[in-house]
Amino acid sequence: MKRRSNLSRNLWAMVWVIVVLLQVWDRYRDKPAPHAPEPDGHFVELRHVRLIEDAGNDGDSFKIAHDGGANVLRLYFVDCPEKRQYPLINSRLKDQAGYFGGLSIPQTVNVGLEAKAFTETLLRERHFTILTRWERVYDSARSYALVFFDDGEELSEKLVRAGLCRIHTKGTLMPDGRREFDFESHLRALEREAKAAQRGAWGKPKRAPSKSKP
Repeated sequence: MKRRSNLSRNLWAMVWVIVVLLQVWDRYRDKPAPHAPEPDGHFVELRHVRLIEDAGNDGDSFKIAHDGGANVLRLYFVDCPEKRQYPLINSRLKDQAGYFGGLSIPQTVNVGLEAKAFTETLLRERHFTILTRWERVYDSARSYALVFFDDGEELSEKLVRAGLCRIHTKGTLMPDGRREFDFESHLRALEREAKAAQRGAWGKPKRAPSKSKP
């Protein structure tokens, strides 16, 4: 009888521990927002932001926790190379390789991995502010956003300066009033500097152009 009583107490103790652990997990887990707010044309600042480690993160798209929710955000203005190769994106990888002067596909994927590490390191180690209009990226669950760091630079500027992206996607009027065209022109100037300094993808050895047959 005593043995059965001890077993019963142990079972109840285990149940209690499991319940407590589930409550703690539910409190601190990243809870995705069921739907991003509808865009209204105005930038909003996300509060209490931090990077969520996620397999889908790359150089220009990443999952962010904020105010108890989570959303996948996509940068305006820039496109980082893909971080892996599979048939559905082969044409995209070829376009990205050509943008940088004729990289091989493996080189292009490596640049994508470098861009992913670059962005994740910044979002882990630096203080940053995120502004978004909740403008959807096509029909996906992602929303476009701007990421500003404590030095005043936006993440797209840092990626262009490092030679880890192409200037290729939707732009926007900037929060400080700069027109889309003006900010893109600024990025083009940074890109010329990165190219001249052979940074990132611009410094990779390029494939020799194939010779046409006589």
